[in-house]
Amino acid sequence: MEKDQSAIFSLLETLKSGDTAAFGDLAAMYEPLIAKQVEKYAAGVFKAEIDDLRQTALLALWRAAQSFDLTQSDVTFGLYAQICIANALNSELRVLRQSYTVAASEMSGVSESDDGAGDPSRFVAERESAEALFAFVRSQLSPFENTVWTMRVAGLSAKEIAKALGKEPHSIENAVYRIHSKLRRALREDR
Repeated sequence: MEKDQSAIFSLLETLKSGDTAAFGDLAAMYEPLIAKQVEKYAAGVFKAEIDDLRQTALLALWRAAQSFDLTQSDVTFGLYAQICIANALNSELRVLRQSYTVAASEMSGVSESDDGAGDPSRFVAERESAEALFAFVRSQLSPFENTVWTMRVAGLSAKEIAKALGKEPHSIENAVYRIHSKLRRALREDR
């Protein structure tokens, strides 16, 4: 499945020189890899989270493109990108599992040390609570804010998000401020 290396290197050089439009071409070339990796990691994930996994995979492709050493010849970009995407998706799933557990226990008022921790029905209820929390957050934000929120929760800085989305850093910082304001207001109203 490895693509024409000279075309890929050309795209990577263009992207590294600051032409972010080249990333669209690179992402299109690696769409089958992204789709396959997301499908592989989507098993057992809420349907609403699959878009987040795809965004995580795209961000991993972006980071792979930025960090790939064009002077080495031991590893192809395709393999490097696949490893980067797999690692990012593994990390994202770890974060999702932790956030499901934390959100569900906070919403239910039950700590992990309470009796019934191994109860499967409790686990299902916690996952449903976490899904409701994430759906609530998404319902409060615009599509752009949802994208920024997802990337921010994944640990990216405003500068990294701006670069990935082709925006100015201050635009991302403003979006983060709006997200915080909207969520604070929505949570106050929801009480």
